[in-house]
Amino acid sequence: MLRLAMKANSAGFTLLEVMFAIAVLAVVIAFGVPNFQAFVRNGRMTAAANDIVTDFNVARSEAVKRRVPVTLCKSQDGATCDANAADPFRSWIIFVDDADPAVVDAANDGDGEVDANEAILRQRTIADTITVRTNANGRRAIFLNTGFPSTAAAGNVTSFVLCDERGNATTVGGNSAARAISIAPTGRPQVTRNKAGIASLITSLGVSCP
Repeated sequence: MLRLAMKANSAGFTLLEVMFAIAVLAVVIAFGVPNFQAFVRNGRMTAAANDIVTDFNVARSEAVKRRVPVTLCKSQDGATCDANAADPFRSWIIFVDDADPAVVDAANDGDGEVDANEAILRQRTIADTITVRTNANGRRAIFLNTGFPSTAAAGNVTSFVLCDERGNATTVGGNSAARAISIAPTGRPQVTRNKAGIASLITSLGVSCP
């Protein structure tokens, strides 16, 4: 009777069941981890591209709303615009480019530099895992009160290429892992994931990815 009771109360897994469970877990990890990593990378890349697009649109709309120039420029310290073209365009600010806020005048300043009394509207930094390339000397966009970028200013940024360690590689759906953003003459940004288009832009800019 004692032996039967002990046998009835015993519970556990057989060796075959444990080995099967380990095999299933290995398959899940083998397929799941790479997909999860790609998901995270794609999320970061999408967020970075959206940040650039959003802030260009914010700068345009603020210039029209305030009826004065508004500038978006790369900034390492979050307070001034970078003059060094070699600095990466991973951090930027948006500010009201009007030297005299008491005077609403579209031509009052708009020099693309943060002067006294010019309010900074936004600061942004994207993930350091993303490499940002721009056109040569591209460091800012000065939006006039019409919403159009100033064509007279030097250092206008017209193109962005965003890359991570995957480069311009093909991902699910045939799209590129990289992103390209072109700033139209109207100041409107447009994003593409077309691999051939991104490769062409990389070549025309003379940059690498990443």
